Amino acid sequence: MKKTITIQDMVLTALGMALVFVATMYIKVPNALDGYFNLGDGFILLFASFLSPGLSFLAGGLGSALADVAGGYAYYFLPTLLIKGLESVAVSWLIEKYGSRARIPAYLLGSVIMVTGYFFAKWYLKGSAVVAAAGIPENLLQTGVGVVIAVVAYPLIQRGFAKSRAQKTV
Repeated sequence: MKKTITIQDMVLTALGMALVFVATMYIKVPNALDGYFNLGDGFILLFASFLSPGLSFLAGGLGSALADVAGGYAYYFLPTLLIKGLESVAVSWLIEKYGSRARIPAYLLGSVIMVTGYFFAKWYLKGSAVVAAAGIPENLLQTGVGVVIAVVAYPLIQRGFAKSRAQKTV
């Protein structure tokens, strides 16, 4: 089934990519383990709630991966693209399939994908499961804050969409 991508889809994807990039790149706290805590996951989850799985991959995966490159972590580009992209796709697909009532379980699954994905990526990149495991608490905190951001922001965005649709019909 081929879906037509609307201008609104393109604008939301670009906005999502930009907000994920900014929240990842500029709202961050570096840590001692060659990484950083950021708020990008909140925007990944939020935009995955509205975009199709493919467009969510671009907003979440590419937005985060480009922030890694710009922030001096270019060696994380591919792992981040895949991990955040998969996180976005899983959340978007579940919400698309089961509706907005699946948001919280979808966000939790996305969080598991992110934490697990970075554990294995860091294990591979650093060569140590112990070093990789040391990043798990920070990733849990990051994704927990991300879930809160998405849960709080979703109804506000949903109302904005409803107002926009109502104005178009007038």
